[in-house]
Formats: sequence, C-alpha cells, structure tokens
Amino acid sequence: MALVAVVGIGTVVMLLVATMVAVATSGARVTSTDRAWNRAIAAAYAGVADYQSRLNADNTYGNYGDPAAPFSHASLSNFPKGLGGNPAFSDQAGQPWVTVPTGDGTGSDSSFRYAVDNSKLSSQGVIRLQSTGRSGNTTRTVIANVRPDGFSNYLYFTNYESGDPTVTNETSTGTTPCTSAYRPVATAATCDQIQFGGNDVLEGPVRSNDQIKVCGAQFKSTVQSVFGVSSSGCTVGRYASNPTTSSTLTPPATIGNLRDFTRTDLPSTTGTVEGAGCLYTGPTKIVFNGDGTMTVRSPMTIFSQVTGATPTAGAVITGGDTTTSEAKCGPVAALRSSTGARVAIPKNNLIFVQNEPAARPGPVQDPNYWKGNAQLKSTATACDATSAAGGPNGATTLKANGVGYPYVGSSTATSEVDPTAGAGAAVTNPYGCDRGDAFVQGTVDKAVTIAAENYLYVTGDIKYPTTRSASTILGLIGQRAVWVWNPINPSNGAILPNDREIDAAILSNSGTFVVQNWTRGSSAGRGTLTVSGSIAQNFRGAVGLASGQGYDKSYKFDPSLSTYTPPKFPQPTVTTYRVATEVESKTAYDGNGAPIT
Repeated sequence: MALVAVVGIGTVVMLLVATMVAVATSGARVTSTDRAWNRAIAAAYAGVADYQSRLNADNTYGNYGDPAAPFSHASLSNFPKGLGGNPAFSDQAGQPWVTVPTGDGTGSDSSFRYAVDNSKLSSQGVIRLQSTGRSGNTTRTVIANVRPDGFSNYLYFTNYESGDPTVTNETSTGTTPCTSAYRPVATAATCDQIQFGGNDVLEGPVRSNDQIKVCGAQFKSTVQSVFGVSSSGCTVGRYASNPTTSSTLTPPATIGNLRDFTRTDLPSTTGTVEGAGCLYTGPTKIVFNGDGTMTVRSPMTIFSQVTGATPTAGAVITGGDTTTSEAKCGPVAALRSSTGARVAIPKNNLIFVQNEPAARPGPVQDPNYWKGNAQLKSTATACDATSAAGGPNGATTLKANGVGYPYVGSSTATSEVDPTAGAGAAVTNPYGCDRGDAFVQGTVDKAVTIAAENYLYVTGDIKYPTTRSASTILGLIGQRAVWVWNPINPSNGAILPNDREIDAAILSNSGTFVVQNWTRGSSAGRGTLTVSGSIAQNFRGAVGLASGQGYDKSYKFDPSLSTYTPPKFPQPTVTTYRVATEVESKTAYDGNGAPIT
C-alpha cells in the first residue's frame, strides 16, 4: 500500500513538473515574440528619423527615391536624383536593409527600409514616407507625413515687430522715413513697435524674430521669440505656457520665382498632375463662387500661361501659350469684360498676379507687355485715363484701376476717399492701374494659392464651406502687403458692414498684413477681424487702436495647416523638416524583404 502511494505521488509530481516546464517554455516563446514585435515597430520609427535627418541635411532630399517601389509607384512619384546610394530605398527580397545601431554604436538585430511618396511635395509641401522595421522575421510598417517648418505652421509669425515704412509712410523726424530694426538695437529713428492689445485673443502658436510687445492679450498656445516678450508700461499678457526663445526664420526676399509655376515649358509643371497655374497681369479681381469655380476680371492680361527664352527655371519670359490656358484660366476676351470669366479653380495650383512687364531693350518683349502688343497697343486701358475716378462731389482723387477700385458709390456717403495706412499717412498709389494687385473674396472649396507681386486686398469675407476637406487650404500672398479692404467715406464713416472673416494662410514676405484706414472711423470700432489659418509677415501690421478705431483680433490656427501647406507656398530661406503625423499601417514587406501584396 505504501509503494502504491509513493508511485501515485511521484506521478503527480512528474505531471506538475512537466506542466511547469511547458508553461515556462511557452512563456519564453511569447516573450521572444513580443520582443521582436516591439523591436520591429521601433525600427520602423528609426527609419522615419533617418529620413527626417537626411531631409534636414539636404532640403532637396525629397527628390531621392525608387519609383519602382510599390508605395512610390502607386502615387506616380518621380525621383530625378535617383537612389543617392541609400540602401534604405531597397524594395525587393534579398536586397539589403539598414541596421539600427545599438547605444554603443554596434549593430543590432533590428533593421529598416523605406519608400517615398513625393507626389504632393511641389503642390502642398508634404512628403509621405512608408517605413518598415524588421526584427528577426517580424516586420511592421508606419506611414509618416513629413513637412518643412514653414510660415504656415504658426498662427502668427513676424520678422519685425514694427510697421513697414514703405507702406505706412511712417517718419522718425519730419519727412525722414523711419528705419527697420529689431527692438534690442532700436533707436529714436526706428519705426514704432506695435503691440498686442487687451482684447486680442490668439488661439495657436505665435513666433517672432523680434521682441514681442504684449499689453494684456491672451495667448492660448505657445509663444516663441528671438528677443523675448515685453509688457513694459502696460498689462502683462495671459499665456497658456511661459514664452520661450527661438531661432530665426528668414522670409524669402521675393516671390518672383513663383511665376515659373505658370510656365508650360518646364518639367516642374508639365510633369505634374496639376500642370501649369494661371498668370494674370495688372489689377485682377477674383471671386470664389463656392462651387469649385471662380470669377476672374483681369483687363490687362494678354497671356495667362507663358514660356521662357530657355526651358529652365528663372529664364526670361518671351512667349505666351494658348494651348490650354484659355480653358484653364479663362478666355482673354472674358477676362477683360465687365462680368469676367468663370473658370474652375486650379486645384493644388498657383494663381500669380504680376505687375505689367516693363519695356525691354531689343525687339523681344514680354508677351504681357501691353504697349508691345501690335493689336492692343492702341487700345485704351485704365492707365490711359487722364481723369480721376470721379466720385460724387469729389469723394476721391484716385484713378480707377479697371476692376472697381477705388469704390465709387451713388453718393458722397458711399464713395471712397484716398486710403491711409494709419497715422493719417496716405498710401502711395494704392490702386495702381498697372500694378500686380489681387482683389479677393468668396467661398473657396479647392486648395489653391493666390500670389500678388504687389498688393493683395481681401475685399470681403473669405471662407471655406461646411463640407470642406482637411486638404482644402487657401494661400494668400501679397509681396508688398496683404490689405484688409476697409474703405472710408469723406465723412470718416465706414462703407462696408462690420466684422471680417478670413480663412487662409496669409503671407507678405517683404511687407505686412494690415487693415486699411485702421486709425479712422468711429471709436465704436469695426467689430472683429477673425482669421482662421495663419499670418506671416516681414513687418507687423496694425488692425486697430486701443481707443476703438479699427478691428479687434480673433485669430485661430487652422489645424489642417499642421498637415498640409497651401500649394506652392514659399518656405523660409533655411528650414528644418518635422514629422506632422505618424500611424501604423498594413505591413509592406515580409522578413525576407519581399513586398506583401
């Protein structure tokens, strides 16, 4: 009986031991699998970091890649610079992976490879990266959107915290124009610093290359400035987090290179889905109709798409192209008519409004030089008019510009007088008859950028529809200034209704964003200027006075700008790239490196 009991107990013990061994072995296998699973995703993220570092070292790295990679091929991406010797672009079984180094620099059992979609690089500044990590035979894939740290990443960016003397005509003493300088080196001759007032609310990141003056304003996101924040002599601002210092972002000196996007002889336009954009000459009025179309009046335009003396970027413009331009940008006869041309918005593309080209030495003139055109040189334009705009009772002394500005109503009370840029200083030639001025309003439902070589005026609300997709982004660029049109009559009364809303990414690379006549009108004010998007400018532009004239600010960052950039939008002269979004996706390659279909 004792022997039977011992054998029974021994059997039970053996079963327990066997069970414990089996459980331990299974746990070891699970732990090993979990380790490979986690290391594979970490390797995929390492691939994203590797590509980001290459972009920051070379801002043209988006032009490197393998068009045969399944991810790149599906988007019809083009890589004129080839592979650049980077093994991470491998896309077939048996081809190498890039090993992820350990902390001491030696190789690990993890590796990565990636493929690039640069199809939206030129149109919206976004690179999509597919990065696959491998550990053992386990692979995992992430998709990241990588984009530059540009002006539209900030609700409010300014180079100088003072006004633009070429726009405001501000003086330091007598008739001597004030000078531009950052506040730490400002002198008595430096233009006055503009402040954020107590009623201003900014919901988005703010950045400046200067010192910011804050007098009670509220900031609901980050505030960065090269020279800090001052509230000297006024109420301290309200911040979501303490302001920090930052490096400098430098605006480009000119937007003239954007004109190349309207050429039909460059691979940068002909080799893209969006093709060439639209070029208009002289004062141009654009109304977005909210149905995918826009109505354009541009009396001085001769050719809306052009070619260069050579098929190279920056070449002198010598020819006009009518092959597709009239269908895309509007028949010239309609553009010059009183009703304008109704055409589809050039999606993911650029509209460039240029000054009338000047005469050149020699026989070859710019195709949009009006007086150089044999058929048109004797046809009158707004510039040929010798009389003033002719407002009732002398309401204005300005010439008409051909598209309805200055505004002449039915009486003195509804007619515009010469506009000012604050402090009573008149604006020099505000509605030039041959200047590249764009006058814009309406409901925009396609991604597009309007760039004006001179001024861009916001003449009414500019809004997105309620059905807007995240990638529908409007860019507004006025090289010398972006004006909020605010006409005043001879009795110092406002002509337009109160309040203004602008949904767009706004840029004035060499000038300012400013409200016309912001020091004039009733002390009850003009209501609220609402901007949903971003504002970037070389100089600060005022929108109102603490005493009540002008507008209060209500600025809110558009979250779509965290992912998308307006088409063809200029970038800082030196920039870094950041990862905007990063999500795991279907695995792209197996452990042997073969694509998974």
